[in-house]
Order: sequence, then C-alpha cells, then structure tokens
Amino acid sequence: MKPHILCLMMTSIDGRVLTQDWAIDAPSDIFESAHEELKGDAWLVGRVTMEEDFDAGGEWERGLATGPIERTNWYAQPKAGKFAIAVDRTGKLNWKRDHIDGEHFVAILGDEVSDDYLAFLRKRGVSYIFGGKDEIDFSKVMDTLARDLGIQRLLLEGGGGVNGSVLNAGLVDEIVQFVLPLTDGRPDAPSLFDIRPDWRGSRKLQLLSCEAGQDGIVKLHYRVHND
Repeated sequence: MKPHILCLMMTSIDGRVLTQDWAIDAPSDIFESAHEELKGDAWLVGRVTMEEDFDAGGEWERGLATGPIERTNWYAQPKAGKFAIAVDRTGKLNWKRDHIDGEHFVAILGDEVSDDYLAFLRKRGVSYIFGGKDEIDFSKVMDTLARDLGIQRLLLEGGGGVNGSVLNAGLVDEIVQFVLPLTDGRPDAPSLFDIRPDWRGSRKLQLLSCEAGQDGIVKLHYRVHND
C-alpha cells in the first residue's frame, strides 16, 4: 500500500520551476507554510534539488568499504517518524549529516551504486532503499516507504524529472500548485512535470479549489484521476 502522494510546487504561469533569474523572488515563506499545513510524514525530491537546496554537494568520502555490501535496504532510523527523501540513482550526494530539522534522511538508489558509497551512507547514518537497476521503480519504492517506514502521506517537491516520473507511474493523488504572476519562456527550463522518454499519457484533474492570494499568486489544488 503506497502513501498518499501530494505534489507541492511553485511555478511561473507557463509551468516552469527553475526560479533563477525570475523577475520576482519566489516567496519561500508561502511554500514553507503550505508544506507545514499539508502535514506530510515525509517529503521527496530529486538529487539536484537536494544538492542545491540542502547542502549535499561536493565529493563524498571514498575508501570506506572493507568488502562487498549486500544489496538490501538499510535503515538507520526506521522509527524516526519524519523523513526527508532524495532520489539519487547513481550515488552522488555528499550527505553532511543524517537529518534536517528532525527529519531523517533516506536515499533512493539504483542497484549499481558502489560498495564505497553504501559504506559512506552507513557512516553518515543515512538510510537507503534500492529502487531498481536501470530506472527507479517508483511503485516499488512507494510501497517500501509505506511498509518499512510507516509513511502514509508524502509530499513530492521536485524537480520536474522526479515529479514527472512519479506522475507517469500513476502514483500522484493530489497537486497543489502556486502560480506566480510572471512568465519564464525558456524552452529548456524544467517544468512542473517532465516525462521522458516513456510517456504513458495525460492525467485528468479535478479542481478542488482556486485561491487568489497576496501579490497576485494563485493557489490551485487538484485531485489526480489515475484510472
């Protein structure tokens, strides 16, 4: 049984999510307030988002493995209650600690990561889950998060590639989108949902609410129909 998955994002009016060089600053206080109000047991982002926004860049410590490490899920704090999760298929994030604001870090890995990287995660106290060999099987991952860590409500918070993969797998239940009053227009900028290469079709949405807020920001809340 997977968690209830709610995608929470802030975008331009044309659906772009890369806030660099925007004409106005993206109001992080509005996003953080919504994040708290939605009361997730966990939030999930991609590697780039975790690296850039949560101090996980740079080179990780090599030479820690003393032998082969079995490719099974490993949990440092399975009873943490709150989790911050990053999809890092090839094992690149340089974790500095095992939590942020009391939320325990979990890495979603591909099966081919090195023993050295697994040893590094164990030294840091970062839990990890294997998601597949060539591509992450998000259906499997979500079932594992619910079963092993007790996650019932998960906030999906970018970037567009991770959002698109989870949506494409038919796993997103709701979308909360804050639309800022500006255009982006950059053809190569990431969007709210980037799906490639295996697009499985569009998703019908049901509008639950539409609120005009401060400074022209519009909050849209949708239910996703995956049938």
